[in-house]
Amino acid sequence: MDVPFVESGALNRAHYALVRNIESASSPEMADSYILKEVQTIQYRLRHPTLSLKETKESLIILLYCSMSIASSAALPAGSLDFALPQAVNLAEAGKKVHDKRIGYLFCAEIMSPAHELRLMLINTLRKDLESPTMALICLALDSLITSPSEDVIPAVQSRLQDLLSNPSPHVRRRALLACSALSRYEPDLLRRVTSKVLRRLRDQHFEVVDAALTVSLELVKLYEPSRDAVKEAINALLQSSWPNHHERSVRWIILQILRTLRHVGLLPSNIVLVLQIIQSTSKSFDHPVMYAAFLLLPDADVRELSNAQASQSLSPVANIRDLLPSRSANDQYIFLSCLACLNPELWAGTNAEFPAVLEEWEVGRVMEFLDSSDSGIRKKTLGILNSIDLNIVNSYYSQSLQTLPVDLNLKGISEYTTRLLEVIELQTEGDGELYAQQLTELFTQMEARSPRYAQLVMESAVEMVLIHLRNAPMPFQIGCVTTLVMSLANRELFLGQTMMVIVSALATEYAGKLAVPPPDVLRGLAARLPLCSLAVQDACLLTMLRISAECEQVPSEVLIGIRELSNQSRRHIRQRCEEFTTLSAQKDVLGEIIQRANSSSLPSFLEALHGYRVQSSTKNTPDTAEEPSSPSSSRASLSGNKLRYTAYEAPPPAPRLRDRAFSGGSSSSRSSSQLSANELSRTVTAGDLTLAAAAQEIEMAELSPHAAPAVETANPQAADLIAFNDSPFISDPSVTDFESIWNGLDDSSGARGWCDVSLEDVIKGLESMEDTLKVIPVEELPFVGDLKILMNGDEVSRGVGVLRIRASEEGGCLWRMRCGDAQLRIRVKRLLSSLE
Repeated sequence: MDVPFVESGALNRAHYALVRNIESASSPEMADSYILKEVQTIQYRLRHPTLSLKETKESLIILLYCSMSIASSAALPAGSLDFALPQAVNLAEAGKKVHDKRIGYLFCAEIMSPAHELRLMLINTLRKDLESPTMALICLALDSLITSPSEDVIPAVQSRLQDLLSNPSPHVRRRALLACSALSRYEPDLLRRVTSKVLRRLRDQHFEVVDAALTVSLELVKLYEPSRDAVKEAINALLQSSWPNHHERSVRWIILQILRTLRHVGLLPSNIVLVLQIIQSTSKSFDHPVMYAAFLLLPDADVRELSNAQASQSLSPVANIRDLLPSRSANDQYIFLSCLACLNPELWAGTNAEFPAVLEEWEVGRVMEFLDSSDSGIRKKTLGILNSIDLNIVNSYYSQSLQTLPVDLNLKGISEYTTRLLEVIELQTEGDGELYAQQLTELFTQMEARSPRYAQLVMESAVEMVLIHLRNAPMPFQIGCVTTLVMSLANRELFLGQTMMVIVSALATEYAGKLAVPPPDVLRGLAARLPLCSLAVQDACLLTMLRISAECEQVPSEVLIGIRELSNQSRRHIRQRCEEFTTLSAQKDVLGEIIQRANSSSLPSFLEALHGYRVQSSTKNTPDTAEEPSSPSSSRASLSGNKLRYTAYEAPPPAPRLRDRAFSGGSSSSRSSSQLSANELSRTVTAGDLTLAAAAQEIEMAELSPHAAPAVETANPQAADLIAFNDSPFISDPSVTDFESIWNGLDDSSGARGWCDVSLEDVIKGLESMEDTLKVIPVEELPFVGDLKILMNGDEVSRGVGVLRIRASEEGGCLWRMRCGDAQLRIRVKRLLSSLE
C-alpha cells in the first residue's frame, strides 16, 4: 500500500499500519499472524475501564476488518471476537451519534450468534430507537431487525412495527415492511395481521416502498393462503396503472418487479391483452428483460383465452420475436428460444388445425440449426422446444447422430459429440434414473462399436456432465441410476470402456453403503476389469475398491488373487496402490477412520483423506533424529507387507497453479505438467478430475492424419507411467540424460524458434495433444538450467526425434527453440506452437 496515511482513510496510525502490514505480507500465514496480534492487542485495550466511545468504535471497526481479512478460518474460529460484544452492545445503547450506534449494531449483527445471551440486551435498545422521533435512529433499528432478526425481539417491537408501516417517511415504510417479512420467519402470523397495510403499500406513491411491498406480498401468499386472491388482484391492478408510464426509468424498474411477482401469484385473464401489448412494445424498443419477463407469464395462460386475445388485437408473440432468429449473436438466439419455449406449440407450430403455423419453412430450418450450436444452453433450449412439438423429432435426431458418428475424431471431437448426445438422453429420461442409466450404457456401447478406439479414451467432459447431472437430480433418480450402473459391474459379459469405468467407479464410491448391490459383487466386477483398463483408470478403480472393501466383512479371495496378479504385472505406482489395497482392506478400523476424515463421500474426497493418512503415517514412521531428507534411491524401495511407508512421498507445500506462476529459472517448485505430485491429487477437484490424470492422459490425440498411428496400444509405456506416478515427481527420468548430446548433435539448420503468448503449462498441453511421446526435464535440472527441456519420441527414433528448450518470460508467454532431424515433425510442432494463444 503506497498511499500515505493522510490520504488512506484509515481511522488512526494503528489501523494504517495493520492494513499496510497485511497487504505487504509475504504469505497468507504471515498476514494472519499480523491479524491475530492485532486482535490480542485490542482485546487487552478493551479491558481498560476509561476507554472512550470513540476509541471503542475504532477498535470495533478494526476487529470487523480483521474478521473479513483473515485467510484461514481456523486461525480465527467462531467466537474468537465475542470478547468485544459487551462493548458493541454498550456502543449501540450509549452512542451519541447515529454513526457510533451503527457500528455497535453492525458489530453485533456480524459477530453475535443467534443464541448469544447478550442478544437480549439489544432488545431494549431496539425498542427505544424505534420509538425515537429521529428518523435516522428508527431506520437504524429497522436495519438491525432486517439483518439480524430474532424470535425474542418480536413481542417488544411488533406493535410499533405496525404503526411504522404508515409512517410519513418512505424510508421508514420500506424498512418496516422488510422488517415484518424478516421477523415472520419466527412468527408467521405477524404478516397476516398487517395484510391490509401491505396491500395499501402496493399503491404507495413511492416506488421503493412498492418494491418492498411486492417482496413482502410473496411471503404473505406463502404463509397465509387466504390472502392470495386479494394480493393477485392488487398486483394485476398495479400492472395496469403502471404500464402507461413505462417510458420512465423508475417505472420500468417497478414493472419488472411486478411481472416477476405475477409469475408467483398469477395473471388475471383480463390482463392477457396487456401482456401482449407489453411484448409488442418491448420487442420494438429491444427491451429484452421486460419482454422476456412478460413471456414468462404466458405458460400458465389458457390456450383458448390467449388465442382469443391474439385474434382481437392482431398480436402474435412469435411474430414479435422473429427478428431475433436470423441474428448470429448467441444472446439474441438464446432470448428467442427462451421466449419461444414459454408458448404452447399449438399456438405457433401448426400442430393444431385451428391455429396456423407462424414460422416459415426457412425459419423452422434455422431453429433446427441451433442443434449444432457451440453453446450448450442454446442446444438444450432447442431440444426442449422440439421435444414439446413432437417426441419423434428428437428421437430421429439422436438416432441419426449415432449412425453418422465419425470414426476418426480426436479426443476433443468425440467428447463434444458425446456431450451433445448426453444432452438428448437427459431430456428423454427426465425423472427416470434407471432409464437414464440404461441409455447411458447403450450410448457408449454403440459408440465403441463404431470405433474400438473410443473405448480406450477417457472423455473428461462426459464424466463431469454425468456426475453433475446426477448430483442435481432428486434422490430417487440418483438411487435408481446408480444402482443400475453399479449392477452392470456384476455382468461379466458386458464390456465397459474407459469412460464408463471412471463413471461407475466414481458413483460406486460416492454411494457406497447406500445401494442394494452386494459390495463383494462390486469388488469382483471391478477386479475382473482391471487388466483391461489404462493406468489412470486402474488407479481410480483401485481407489474405489479400497472404499468398497470397507463395506465387506471379508474381501473375496479371487479379488485378492487378481490384485496380486495385477501388482506383479504393473510398475511402481500401481504396485503401490495394490499393496495399499491389500493392507488397508484388512484394517477396517484404519479404513473407517480414513472414510470419516473425508469431506464428502466422493472419490476425490476419499483420495484426499487417504493422502492425509499417508502423510500422517510418514510422519509417524520418520525417526525424530533424522535430519537429512530421504535419498532418491529410498523412494524406490518396496513397501512393507505389514505397514504402509510413504516417507519418500511427503507432499510439497501448496503452490499456485502454473497459470499464476509459470516455470522460472532456478525455481525449485517448477515441474512438468506431465508429472503429477501426490499433493496435486489431494487437492479438491471437480467431477471431471475423477479421471485422476485426464489432463495428461496418454491416449489423448490430435486429429488423425494418414501418417498417425491409430492403435492406442502402441503408446509409449514410459509416457503412460508418467500419468501413474511411475517414478517420484521429484526424480528425473534417467533415460533423458542424453538430452544435451541430442541437442548438440543437431545443427542449427534443423532448428526453429518462436514466441508463444501462453504459459508453459499450455505449451505442454498443446504438445500432449499430438500423438508423439514426451519426456520432460524440469527447469531446475541439468542440462540448460532455466529452460524446460522436452524430448519427443526418444524411444521411437523411427518416428523422428525432436528436442525443445522453452524458457518462460516474466511478462508472460515463453520463448521456444527446437532442433529436429525430421522435417515433418518439425513442421507439425512449429504449426502447433504458432497457433497457441
